[in-house]
Amino acid sequence: MYCRECDEREFGDPEQPIRLEEHYLHRGYPQSMDESLEEARRYVRRKRIFYIVLGIWIALSLMWFAIDMLDDSSSIWFYWPMLGTGVGVAITGIVLLGIGGLFGPDWERREIEKYLRRRGNAPGG
Repeated sequence: MYCRECDEREFGDPEQPIRLEEHYLHRGYPQSMDESLEEARRYVRRKRIFYIVLGIWIALSLMWFAIDMLDDSSSIWFYWPMLGTGVGVAITGIVLLGIGGLFGPDWERREIEKYLRRRGNAPGG
């Protein structure tokens, strides 16, 4: 077989592409326990990034509040930049953590399977 991803010939029909699982196995990729550990590491890394973004947003919000309270204007404006950047923080949380099932591991798995089906080498088939 022929692996398009790593451009290496394997046993069998040289023109027949190998399935994704076989590619991972012949390239020495980790098995299920190691894959679970790697997925957990990626999740924790994304969670850490989100907490950093959230912390920066809180610090900026406190700064805007303090500036607004200390200036001499009669208008209160600090909530506008908080709202605008808060939307960005919420979108970041949805994308990184998959809150509500949107862009989470299940979505990622479905997209990978959809892509492989379109290419004609879906898992298990």
